Amino acid sequence: MAFSLSVDSVDETGRELLSYGTENFPIAFFDDDLKVVSVPYHWHDEFEIVILTEGCVRVRIAGSEFVLSAGDGYFTNKGILHGAVLETPAGHQHALVFSPKLLSRDEDLIWERYVAPILENRRFPFLRLSASVSWQREILRLAETAWQSGGYESEDYPLVVRGCLSRAFSLLVSHMEDPENAFRFSSRFQRDEERIKKALVFIEKNYDEALSIEEIAASASVSTSACLRLFRSALDTTPMAYLRELRLQKAQEELKAADGRTIAEIAYACGFSDASYFNRCFRRALGMTPTEYVSKQRGR
Repeated sequence: MAFSLSVDSVDETGRELLSYGTENFPIAFFDDDLKVVSVPYHWHDEFEIVILTEGCVRVRIAGSEFVLSAGDGYFTNKGILHGAVLETPAGHQHALVFSPKLLSRDEDLIWERYVAPILENRRFPFLRLSASVSWQREILRLAETAWQSGGYESEDYPLVVRGCLSRAFSLLVSHMEDPENAFRFSSRFQRDEERIKKALVFIEKNYDEALSIEEIAASASVSTSACLRLFRSALDTTPMAYLRELRLQKAQEELKAADGRTIAEIAYACGFSDASYFNRCFRRALGMTPTEYVSKQRGR
């Protein structure tokens, strides 16, 4: 299958703009240098297992937040909003993103016993995987074995990958009802997450325009106060702060392109109405000015 590098863009539905393997083997293996690739809030129809191999990251999933160290990881169920921020100067992760159909093409006994119970369990949106817990450590080991075999296309890698992930799902099913793993993903929380997804899609599509919080709220069919509550509870931020951070991410991408535009032109293209304000925001977020950032990129 070979390794892939993650991208931090989404399509018009808000899902990641990525291809996950092939039709006859639907899994992708990502080898991510977290200094280069960000993990913005996103969701997809596939399962995901992440193993952090270097550094520390702060992960936010389904309204929960936790910090992972090297050796730990997490599992994300289908359609669950999640993102991560690097907390250390360097960081690296291995990720496997795969369709439920990888484990069972037909809705047979394997699907009935090991796939559907997870896929259909709304109290199980994710699982933090700790290397200090024996059965979770085994899931991490199995996932890493699958990643190494599939990414490097070792002999019989399709059998190795499917076998490792099947055993991992057996462990997940065995422990998903443990009290410490059960997460009450209530109907209200599910409804709130669907609303905030609509707002995030709207922001992604219109970040280069002058947006107001009223417009963001309207995109999710909620009041301004409800919009503020949704962003705070799900993402621990505000709509305008999220918009600003997205614009800064887009500006970094544009500055890397070095296509001859001035810094002010890039700032305006990314939705900043004032170049001085853009410079202040950029320096506050990255610890350097846009000019210094461009010089650093060219010096690589």
